[in-house]
Amino acid sequence: MRAIDRCAQTNRWRHYATGEKLLLAVGLMIISLDSVGWTGQIGLLIAILALMKTGPGLRLHDIFKAARVPMLFIITGTLAQLVSVRMVGFVPTLSLVSTDAAYSAGFVALRSTTCIAALLLLALTTPLSSIVQLLQRMGLNAELSDIAMAMFRLIWLLLDCLEAGQQSLGSRLGYTSNRRMLTSNGLLLASLLPRVLGRAQRIEAGLAARGYGGRLNFISVEQPASNVRLLMITCLLGSVAVLMWCAP
Repeated sequence: MRAIDRCAQTNRWRHYATGEKLLLAVGLMIISLDSVGWTGQIGLLIAILALMKTGPGLRLHDIFKAARVPMLFIITGTLAQLVSVRMVGFVPTLSLVSTDAAYSAGFVALRSTTCIAALLLLALTTPLSSIVQLLQRMGLNAELSDIAMAMFRLIWLLLDCLEAGQQSLGSRLGYTSNRRMLTSNGLLLASLLPRVLGRAQRIEAGLAARGYGGRLNFISVEQPASNVRLLMITCLLGSVAVLMWCAP
């Protein structure tokens, strides 16, 4: 999460409107879901990775690091689809699926990978606060958006307290052996929730001291949406859709 937020705050597309990046990412996902050819999916995946590298200037290391968890889920699901379980008498027997089923499983994995890449294009270039602001302008209830931001802030508090506790225990030789590691982790987990709640109460007091009236407002550094850029994105998506339709 730290790497994703760092990329979202420091990339070259940070000052572009969230709606423009959302249109690009969602459009690429729709094109991927509508395509049925291997060549088109592979070409689209390579094009998205190249766009993430050359456009916002994201490092491939950060992209692959952010994609580890969803890719692990895709690989696990694909491997499960390649195995069939049959009951021979009362004994379960494992066997590989047919060639057509393996072909379908591989294509689903490729399409899922392409959609994940399009989603990461949005996540690695746009902070969550900007997405919430866009949803508010589109009619999202203010209470729901505040709850989402409060939960996001609590996650950061949890990670900060966890990291500080691990550093403190490590400096006190709390991880020199397996037994000490278990004891140290137990003490850390037992003290984690009270520390997070204490930090959350201080944040609440700080908001009240600054005149919090029921809605969280953020300073936006984004440019207004440009009709020229929206037209360019639409033309780009249309061209990609035509190429995907022509690809085998």
